[in-house]
Amino acid sequence: MLKEVILASKVQAKDFLKFAPAAQKSELLRLGKVLRGKKIVHVNAVAQGGGVAELLTSVIPYMRALGIDASWYAIDAKKAGKAFFAFTNNVHNALQGSTIPFSKDDWKRYEEVNKEIAQDLGNIEYDILVMHDPQPLAALRFIQNKKPAVCVIHIDTSASNTAAWKKIQPFAQRYNRILFSNKDFVNPKLATEKLRVFPPAIDPLAYKQKIVSRKKAREYLANYGISKTGPLLAQVSRFDVWKNPHGVVEAFWLLEKKYPKAQLLLVGFQEARDNPQAEKVYMDIRAMAGKDPGIFLFFDPRKIGGAKNIQEFTVMAQNAADIVIQNSVKEGFGLTVTEAMWKGKPVIGGSASGIRLQIAHNKNGFIAENTKDLAMYMDFLLSHPKERARAGKAAKESVRKRFLMPRFVLNHLKVYKELV
Repeated sequence: MLKEVILASKVQAKDFLKFAPAAQKSELLRLGKVLRGKKIVHVNAVAQGGGVAELLTSVIPYMRALGIDASWYAIDAKKAGKAFFAFTNNVHNALQGSTIPFSKDDWKRYEEVNKEIAQDLGNIEYDILVMHDPQPLAALRFIQNKKPAVCVIHIDTSASNTAAWKKIQPFAQRYNRILFSNKDFVNPKLATEKLRVFPPAIDPLAYKQKIVSRKKAREYLANYGISKTGPLLAQVSRFDVWKNPHGVVEAFWLLEKKYPKAQLLLVGFQEARDNPQAEKVYMDIRAMAGKDPGIFLFFDPRKIGGAKNIQEFTVMAQNAADIVIQNSVKEGFGLTVTEAMWKGKPVIGGSASGIRLQIAHNKNGFIAENTKDLAMYMDFLLSHPKERARAGKAAKESVRKRFLMPRFVLNHLKVYKELV
């Protein structure tokens, strides 16, 4: 049921320690020595697609560079089946507040898959087990050893659907530590002594953080029918109701009245297999956008020559944009926000708590409470280029101080130290 994720990329400690403040660097080196040789096994739903996979793609090499024996396993999508991922996607939404009915057969299949995950883990040597999100959460119930286990919940469970939470909470409480990215996401019924809260981060060494000139990025996008001139706005995130792409389109229509040559990119390529609802949201947005020549949707990787080009296209879209939008009403954190801020872009975020963790309104970006606000801030930033530059500069500096990968890895090592 599990497949090991083999990472080709390797990093040296010196490559990333240069991004860490002195005190942070010293602590990373100290804990690296304390945990040297310890086997840390991470398990999540998919090997690519989504913020968790992106985090692990960086976390694992960083830990290895410090002498820690870190490895990563993902659920085998073929063995688990589409029904399992459709169900866990519904659980994900229910934990964020949606009212979704579940049958006994749904939960039975969920536990069957998790039992098989546990059996696989029985053949894997580890000192600490780290489980990410609901998909493999129940596996610990079927593991007989008493080795330390950590569960990482990347979503907002503060107002979970009662029935879904009643099922999930007993699984979560089995873990020695429960990690969240935001204190506002913690379900009040969880045992507080097990909780640890710290935000995720981006990897300054990753290709996704590459910074190129706006001109070069616009020339790249011109290959896909996007004009090199005129205002360009972009939202880079999967097509998901919680990301509220509908509100982005509505706000853009208001903006077009003043800026008829403006263009909007909605970039949300379907990579992950654990979000079958994405295609439905994409089809809704495509129908909504209609024949508006200023709106460009990117969902199918084949449109840009295949999945191998997704990362490059995403990088160019963020670098090309005058303004980046992340209109989420629910957001665990929003790594695409961090990425855009690191590239020096002014970001307009939605009202989600995870975005508020990064954006201080009118200081290093803007928070739009509704569609009208979103259109207003778009207009303001396009009309005031100096303000765009100021917000972008402040955004980059805030990421440098708070949201880079060395700090995130250090947070994890501190938790592991507590457990060993």
